[in-house]
Amino acid sequence: MELDFIRLFNKKLEEKDIDWEVSALASPDGKLFSLGSDSKLIGRIFELISYNILQEIADENGLILYPSPQQTVYPDFTLMRSEADTEKIAVDIKTTYRKFLKNGQPSGYVFTLGSFASYMRDGKKNISFPYDQYAKHYVIGFVYTRNDNASEGQMFDIKDLRKLLVPYKDVEVFVQEKYKISGDKPGSGNTENIGSFKTNRMEYLVKGEGPFSGLGIDIYEDYWAGYKKYRGELTYTSLDGYFDVQEEQGNDIAGLKRVYEYWKKTHK
Repeated sequence: MELDFIRLFNKKLEEKDIDWEVSALASPDGKLFSLGSDSKLIGRIFELISYNILQEIADENGLILYPSPQQTVYPDFTLMRSEADTEKIAVDIKTTYRKFLKNGQPSGYVFTLGSFASYMRDGKKNISFPYDQYAKHYVIGFVYTRNDNASEGQMFDIKDLRKLLVPYKDVEVFVQEKYKISGDKPGSGNTENIGSFKTNRMEYLVKGEGPFSGLGIDIYEDYWAGYKKYRGELTYTSLDGYFDVQEEQGNDIAGLKRVYEYWKKTHK
Protein backbone atom coordinates (compact mmCIF):
# COMPACT_ATOMS: atom_id res chain seq x y z
CA MET A 1 0.00 0.00 0.00
CA GLU A 2 1.62 3.22 -1.15
CA LEU A 3 0.59 5.68 1.54
CA ASP A 4 2.89 8.38 2.88
CA PHE A 5 1.29 8.25 6.30
CA ILE A 6 3.78 10.55 8.04
CA ARG A 7 3.25 13.30 5.48
CA LEU A 8 -0.53 12.92 5.51
CA PHE A 9 -0.78 12.99 9.30
CA ASN A 10 1.51 16.00 9.65
CA LYS A 11 -0.44 17.82 6.94
CA LYS A 12 -3.67 17.25 8.88
CA LEU A 13 -2.04 18.57 12.06
CA GLU A 14 -0.97 21.71 10.22
CA GLU A 15 -4.39 22.25 8.64
CA LYS A 16 -6.36 21.75 11.83
CA ASP A 17 -4.02 23.54 14.25
CA ILE A 18 -5.36 21.34 17.04
CA ASP A 19 -5.47 22.48 20.65
CA TRP A 20 -4.84 19.22 22.48
CA GLU A 21 -5.84 20.61 25.88
CA VAL A 22 -8.89 19.09 27.62
CA SER A 23 -9.74 20.18 31.16
CA ALA A 24 -12.85 18.20 32.13
CA LEU A 25 -15.38 15.48 31.42
CA ALA A 26 -18.96 16.64 30.89
CA SER A 27 -22.22 14.98 31.91
CA PRO A 28 -25.53 15.41 30.01
CA ASP A 29 -26.89 17.71 32.73
CA GLY A 30 -24.06 20.21 32.23
CA LYS A 31 -21.86 19.15 35.13
CA LEU A 32 -18.09 19.10 34.67
CA PHE A 33 -15.69 16.71 36.37
CA SER A 34 -12.09 17.87 36.57
CA LEU A 35 -9.26 15.69 35.31
CA GLY A 36 -6.14 14.67 37.20
CA SER A 37 -2.72 13.88 35.78
CA ASP A 38 -3.27 10.13 35.35
CA SER A 39 -1.20 9.18 32.30
CA LYS A 40 -3.66 6.55 31.04
CA LEU A 41 -6.51 9.07 31.00
CA ILE A 42 -4.40 11.71 29.26
CA GLY A 43 -3.28 9.13 26.70
CA ARG A 44 -6.90 8.25 26.03
CA ILE A 45 -7.69 11.92 25.38
CA PHE A 46 -4.93 12.11 22.77
CA GLU A 47 -6.19 8.89 21.22
CA LEU A 48 -9.76 10.18 20.91
CA ILE A 49 -8.65 13.43 19.24
CA SER A 50 -6.34 11.51 16.89
CA TYR A 51 -9.18 9.19 15.88
CA ASN A 52 -10.87 11.93 13.82
CA ILE A 53 -7.64 12.64 11.92
CA LEU A 54 -7.11 8.95 11.18
CA GLN A 55 -10.70 8.56 10.01
CA GLU A 56 -10.25 11.45 7.58
CA ILE A 57 -7.06 9.90 6.21
CA ALA A 58 -8.86 6.58 5.77
CA ASP A 59 -11.88 8.16 4.03
CA GLU A 60 -9.73 10.24 1.68
CA ASN A 61 -7.65 7.24 0.63
CA GLY A 62 -10.36 4.60 0.28
CA LEU A 63 -9.31 2.72 3.40
CA ILE A 64 -11.01 1.16 6.40
CA LEU A 65 -10.02 2.36 9.87
CA TYR A 66 -10.22 -0.56 12.27
CA PRO A 67 -9.83 0.27 15.99
CA SER A 68 -8.38 -2.40 18.28
CA PRO A 69 -11.16 -4.56 19.79
CA GLN A 70 -9.41 -4.56 23.19
CA GLN A 71 -6.98 -2.26 24.98
CA THR A 72 -4.38 -5.04 25.21
CA VAL A 73 -4.54 -5.93 21.50
CA TYR A 74 -2.02 -4.33 19.10
CA PRO A 75 -2.26 -1.94 17.32
CA ASP A 76 -4.60 0.84 18.47
CA PHE A 77 -5.70 1.30 14.84
CA THR A 78 -5.33 -0.63 11.59
CA LEU A 79 -5.61 1.05 8.19
CA MET A 80 -6.49 -1.44 5.44
CA ARG A 81 -8.26 -1.92 2.14
CA SER A 82 -10.05 -5.00 3.47
CA GLU A 83 -9.50 -7.75 6.03
CA ALA A 84 -7.73 -9.73 3.28
CA ASP A 85 -5.27 -6.87 2.70
CA THR A 86 -1.67 -8.07 3.19
CA GLU A 87 -0.26 -4.53 3.31
CA LYS A 88 -2.08 -3.23 6.36
CA ILE A 89 -0.78 -0.24 8.31
CA ALA A 90 -0.52 -0.35 12.12
CA VAL A 91 -0.91 2.89 14.06
CA ASP A 92 -0.27 3.09 17.81
CA ILE A 93 -0.82 6.11 20.06
CA LYS A 94 1.93 6.49 22.68
CA THR A 95 2.41 9.13 25.35
CA THR A 96 5.05 10.10 27.88
CA TYR A 97 5.53 13.07 30.18
CA ARG A 98 8.66 15.08 30.75
CA LYS A 99 10.79 14.44 33.78
CA PHE A 100 13.22 17.19 34.65
CA LEU A 101 16.77 17.32 35.98
CA LYS A 102 17.81 19.78 38.69
CA ASN A 103 18.98 22.19 35.98
CA GLY A 104 15.48 22.27 34.52
CA GLN A 105 16.33 20.27 31.40
CA PRO A 106 14.28 17.17 30.42
CA SER A 107 15.97 13.96 31.57
CA GLY A 108 14.98 12.07 28.43
CA TYR A 109 11.79 10.79 26.84
CA VAL A 110 11.01 7.06 26.86
CA PHE A 111 7.94 5.41 25.35
CA THR A 112 6.73 1.85 25.77
CA LEU A 113 6.13 0.53 22.27
CA GLY A 114 4.24 -2.72 22.79
CA SER A 115 5.06 -6.28 23.74
CA PHE A 116 8.06 -8.18 22.38
CA ALA A 117 6.92 -11.52 23.81
CA SER A 118 3.62 -11.97 21.98
CA TYR A 119 3.02 -11.19 18.27
CA MET A 120 6.71 -10.41 17.74
CA ARG A 121 7.41 -14.11 18.35
CA ASP A 122 4.41 -16.08 17.14
CA GLY A 123 2.87 -13.51 14.77
CA LYS A 124 -0.68 -13.94 16.10
CA LYS A 125 -0.92 -13.36 19.86
CA ASN A 126 -2.56 -10.11 21.04
CA ILE A 127 -2.68 -8.55 17.57
CA SER A 128 -5.73 -7.57 15.48
CA PHE A 129 -4.47 -9.35 12.34
CA PRO A 130 -1.45 -11.61 11.73
CA TYR A 131 1.80 -9.68 12.04
CA ASP A 132 2.95 -10.62 8.55
CA GLN A 133 -0.10 -8.84 7.09
CA TYR A 134 1.25 -5.45 8.22
CA ALA A 135 3.52 -3.60 5.82
CA LYS A 136 4.17 -0.62 8.12
CA HIS A 137 4.06 0.11 11.84
CA TYR A 138 3.72 3.74 12.95
CA VAL A 139 3.72 5.46 16.32
CA ILE A 140 1.98 8.76 16.96
CA GLY A 141 3.90 10.02 19.97
CA PHE A 142 2.83 12.69 22.45
CA VAL A 143 5.18 14.37 24.91
CA TYR A 144 3.71 16.64 27.56
CA THR A 145 4.45 18.27 30.90
CA ARG A 146 2.25 17.37 33.85
CA ASN A 147 0.37 20.09 35.71
CA ASP A 148 0.30 18.68 39.23
CA ASN A 149 -1.80 21.61 40.45
CA ALA A 150 -4.81 20.32 38.54
CA SER A 151 -7.39 18.67 40.78
CA GLU A 152 -9.08 15.37 40.00
CA GLY A 153 -12.72 14.39 40.18
CA GLN A 154 -14.11 17.69 41.45
CA MET A 155 -17.51 18.72 40.14
CA PHE A 156 -18.20 22.12 38.57
CA ASP A 157 -21.00 23.80 36.66
CA ILE A 158 -20.52 24.43 32.95
CA LYS A 159 -20.27 28.18 33.65
CA ASP A 160 -17.06 27.50 35.60
CA LEU A 161 -15.28 25.83 32.67
CA ARG A 162 -12.61 28.52 32.35
CA LYS A 163 -11.69 28.10 36.00
CA LEU A 164 -10.57 24.49 35.51
CA LEU A 165 -6.89 23.76 35.09
CA VAL A 166 -5.75 21.51 32.27
CA PRO A 167 -3.71 18.68 33.88
CA TYR A 168 -1.02 18.86 31.20
CA LYS A 169 0.67 21.46 28.99
CA ASP A 170 3.31 22.01 26.31
CA VAL A 171 2.14 19.11 24.12
CA GLU A 172 4.47 18.05 21.31
CA VAL A 173 3.40 15.53 18.69
CA PHE A 174 5.35 13.44 16.19
CA VAL A 175 4.68 10.45 13.95
CA GLN A 176 7.33 7.95 12.95
CA GLU A 177 7.88 4.31 12.02
CA LYS A 178 8.12 2.27 15.21
CA TYR A 179 11.41 0.54 14.48
CA LYS A 180 13.10 3.89 13.86
CA ILE A 181 12.42 5.10 17.41
CA SER A 182 12.91 1.77 19.17
CA GLY A 183 15.80 1.26 21.56
CA ASP A 184 17.40 -1.98 22.70
CA LYS A 185 15.97 -2.00 26.26
CA PRO A 186 12.46 -2.62 27.66
CA GLY A 187 10.39 0.47 28.25
CA SER A 188 9.19 -0.10 31.79
CA GLY A 189 10.90 -2.06 34.53
CA ASN A 190 10.57 -5.83 34.22
CA THR A 191 7.65 -5.80 31.80
CA GLU A 192 7.98 -7.36 28.36
CA ASN A 193 7.55 -4.10 26.48
CA ILE A 194 9.82 -2.62 23.82
CA GLY A 195 11.24 0.71 24.90
CA SER A 196 12.03 3.66 22.69
CA PHE A 197 15.62 4.89 22.73
CA LYS A 198 16.08 7.45 25.48
CA THR A 199 16.65 11.00 24.29
CA ASN A 200 15.79 14.54 25.36
CA ARG A 201 16.09 15.80 21.79
CA MET A 202 12.69 15.88 20.17
CA GLU A 203 14.18 16.14 16.68
CA TYR A 204 15.66 12.65 17.04
CA LEU A 205 12.15 11.27 17.53
CA VAL A 206 10.64 13.39 14.76
CA LYS A 207 13.30 12.22 12.28
CA GLY A 208 13.35 8.63 13.55
CA GLU A 209 17.02 8.48 14.50
CA GLY A 210 17.03 5.50 16.86
CA PRO A 211 19.69 2.75 16.73
CA PHE A 212 17.62 0.52 14.44
CA SER A 213 17.06 3.29 11.89
CA GLY A 214 20.39 2.42 10.27
CA LEU A 215 20.32 -1.30 11.06
CA GLY A 216 16.95 -1.85 9.39
CA ILE A 217 13.58 -3.29 10.30
CA ASP A 218 14.70 -6.90 9.81
CA ILE A 219 17.35 -6.53 12.54
CA TYR A 220 14.82 -4.75 14.77
CA GLU A 221 12.31 -7.60 14.41
CA ASP A 222 14.93 -10.32 14.89
CA TYR A 223 16.40 -8.55 17.92
CA TRP A 224 13.12 -8.11 19.77
CA ALA A 225 11.69 -11.49 18.80
CA GLY A 226 14.70 -13.09 20.50
CA TYR A 227 15.24 -10.64 23.35
CA LYS A 228 16.03 -12.30 26.69
CA LYS A 229 14.82 -15.75 25.70
CA TYR A 230 15.78 -18.58 28.01
CA ARG A 231 15.31 -22.38 27.99
CA GLY A 232 18.92 -23.05 27.03
CA GLU A 233 19.03 -20.59 24.15
CA LEU A 234 21.71 -17.94 23.73
CA THR A 235 20.47 -14.73 25.34
CA TYR A 236 21.22 -11.03 25.11
CA THR A 237 19.90 -7.80 26.63
CA SER A 238 21.61 -5.23 24.41
CA LEU A 239 22.58 -4.71 20.78
CA ASP A 240 26.21 -5.39 21.67
CA GLY A 241 25.12 -8.72 23.16
CA TYR A 242 22.98 -9.44 20.10
CA PHE A 243 26.00 -8.91 17.85
CA ASP A 244 28.06 -11.27 20.02
CA VAL A 245 25.42 -13.98 19.59
CA GLN A 246 25.33 -13.41 15.83
CA GLU A 247 29.11 -13.82 15.63
CA GLU A 248 28.98 -16.99 17.74
CA GLN A 249 26.49 -18.36 15.23
CA GLY A 250 28.93 -17.61 12.40
CA ASN A 251 27.12 -14.63 10.91
CA ASP A 252 29.09 -11.78 9.34
CA ILE A 253 27.80 -8.66 11.08
CA ALA A 254 30.89 -6.44 10.83
CA GLY A 255 29.01 -3.89 8.74
CA LEU A 256 26.13 -3.74 11.23
CA LYS A 257 28.55 -3.22 14.10
CA ARG A 258 30.15 -0.30 12.29
CA VAL A 259 26.74 1.28 11.71
CA TYR A 260 25.84 0.91 15.38
CA GLU A 261 29.18 2.26 16.64
CA TYR A 262 28.73 5.33 14.43
CA TRP A 263 25.21 5.81 15.78
CA LYS A 264 26.47 5.71 19.37
CA LYS A 265 29.10 8.35 18.61
CA THR A 266 26.62 10.70 16.96
CA HIS A 267 23.70 10.26 19.39
CA LYS A 268 25.23 10.64 22.84
